Amino acid sequence: MNVSVGFSQLKDPILAANEAIGQATVGLKNAQANLALIFTSIEFAHPLILKVTNNLLREIPILGCSSLGIMTNQGVFKHGFAVLLISFNEHTFFNVAAVKDIDKKNPFLAGNELGGKLLFGFKNVPRSLSIILSDKLITEGTHLINGLQESLGKSFPLVGASASDNFGTHKTYQYLNQELLSESCSGILFGGKFNFGFGIKHGWKSLGKVRYITSSSNNVIKEIDELPAVKLYEEYFARSRKDLAKELRRISVYYPLGIYLPGEKEYLLRNVISIEDDGSLVTQGDIPPGSKIRLMISTEDSRLAAAVAACDEAKKNLGTQKIKFLLVFDSAARLSIFGRQDDIELCVIRDIFGKDTPLIGIYTNGEQAPLKSINYLGRTYFHNQSISILAIGEQ
Repeated sequence: MNVSVGFSQLKDPILAANEAIGQATVGLKNAQANLALIFTSIEFAHPLILKVTNNLLREIPILGCSSLGIMTNQGVFKHGFAVLLISFNEHTFFNVAAVKDIDKKNPFLAGNELGGKLLFGFKNVPRSLSIILSDKLITEGTHLINGLQESLGKSFPLVGASASDNFGTHKTYQYLNQELLSESCSGILFGGKFNFGFGIKHGWKSLGKVRYITSSSNNVIKEIDELPAVKLYEEYFARSRKDLAKELRRISVYYPLGIYLPGEKEYLLRNVISIEDDGSLVTQGDIPPGSKIRLMISTEDSRLAAAVAACDEAKKNLGTQKIKFLLVFDSAARLSIFGRQDDIELCVIRDIFGKDTPLIGIYTNGEQAPLKSINYLGRTYFHNQSISILAIGEQ
């Protein structure tokens, strides 16, 4: 396997695509690229750019999405075009696919449909890993994942991210070959000889007593301990509902809800994205009725320790294999918290894996990944505010 990363900050999108792809192509030396992963800031999300990119790459499969921030070995950027070119050996197989108009479909059935498309051509080929990229506006991510795992296997490893858009209400975009997609989920399925190590952590700790979700529906919490859900924040912060709504983004980022999962070492985080008139809390991801939850809090040290732990776990899983490249999905909420220290987690990653290890990543609106667990081994969850590290290796 040969890999190479190219990146451009040129303002002209076509020139930027040419520069980034040119860098990556030179980096591959004489190897022929089989796959391109492309991450860009939102201004590059245009059909013409994908057409130019497709022509430059000689119509190899392309997978990618837009994001509010791009991560490469060079740094963290709010504007740019990044591409990772991969030349696989003859023992690695893959397939790319997408399911469209998810907002008009049952999320479980949409996930099941994507799984079926990804499996096309995989008869008698052992499957290894799937990477998925979804729209930020998909609120029922858990059902989407469950549908995908119904096709691929309930213990099959999935790693993914939801595209981000500067915390606004604009569209996010996914890239599949020449297609510019929204309200979609695209992905890739790897098989054959394909080795990886993975780690995901967040660094938030529980705060206060355990609470119970006594009424909820998908990503809407109606009651906590048989009271309107907003009472949890009203009581803790001694603020009115109106005042909470004004500062909701900041409060939710610093004090998310944590879902207790039996057998897991960490709580699963959920950000609150809005407060309804009846006091319900709308969260970024599902919360099942009856869940045990707590308010959560973090420090800079605990967040950085989580980044180190995620890297260490990914590295440990690969063992003695040579790391060919890193794929990083880092929560956009973490980026906003670190502020001017926006490259602090990148520095941690480079310290652990080496500054010359090819790296590409995005800041996400949600992460999809499994957690190690006695009772839930192999199950994939929809995460908030986590950092996930996927290390691809080769013997």
